[in-house]
Amino acid sequence: MESVGPVGGGAQQPPIGGVTQQLPGGGGGGETTELVALHGGTGTGRFHWSKQLKALSREYRVHLPDLPGHGRTPLPDDGSYSPQVLVDAVRRLLTDLGPPVHVLAFSMGGHASLALASSDPGLFASLVLVGVSLREHRGLDAWRSKFDPDELQASFPLWARQLSKLHEPLGGPAAWKDVCRRDAKGLRVDVDVDSLAGLGCPTMLVRGDRDMAVDPGQYAELRLLWPHADELVVPGGGHDVQLTRARVVGPALVDFLARARRNP
Repeated sequence: MESVGPVGGGAQQPPIGGVTQQLPGGGGGGETTELVALHGGTGTGRFHWSKQLKALSREYRVHLPDLPGHGRTPLPDDGSYSPQVLVDAVRRLLTDLGPPVHVLAFSMGGHASLALASSDPGLFASLVLVGVSLREHRGLDAWRSKFDPDELQASFPLWARQLSKLHEPLGGPAAWKDVCRRDAKGLRVDVDVDSLAGLGCPTMLVRGDRDMAVDPGQYAELRLLWPHADELVVPGGGHDVQLTRARVVGPALVDFLARARRNP
């Protein structure tokens, strides 16, 4: 079963667009468990989690929202784009679904989830973080520099065409360039680590061993804060390991979520 359209709502921001999918017979004998998968910069929910969707939708109703300013979700009416805009969108979605909710969060989506977890830890039934940072660092800046639309189009024309299709609902074939420019500027990451101490749900940290956008020392900080957390370091992995190393990451996600459901 697949439906395309709003998976959330609200008065101040436009409805959150995206995809919701659950395979027929999925959901553990009639019980439906909601799972939200959040995308990273320049992406969409369906794009960044496409390689994991089939396996996960056997057991969960998987929601793949497009965060504001991406894919099917426009910016708020006033055109604002900030970390708080993303945090508010995620909060609204999880509240609408009925917390606590299991969440997978990649890069930018992970940064929004960390900010939300610092103030509303009870929204999360479990949290998987892929390719996240706690604060700014050189590798993250270098990664964002790859989003310049003119350089991207010249060096990676196939990727540029893919982005054009993903973000066309925002305003036509060239809308992707505005998406890239916004995300290239960077939504400053500045997490108050101590404020995350209240997050007691099952947690998993995932990173590629060659991910320039991740500082391993910052992952070590999270391990100290959350001694209960799992950590998966993907060999030969870059930033979006849930896509590029899907065969390694997928079974680990399925196993983690099964354990999180058994032992919340």
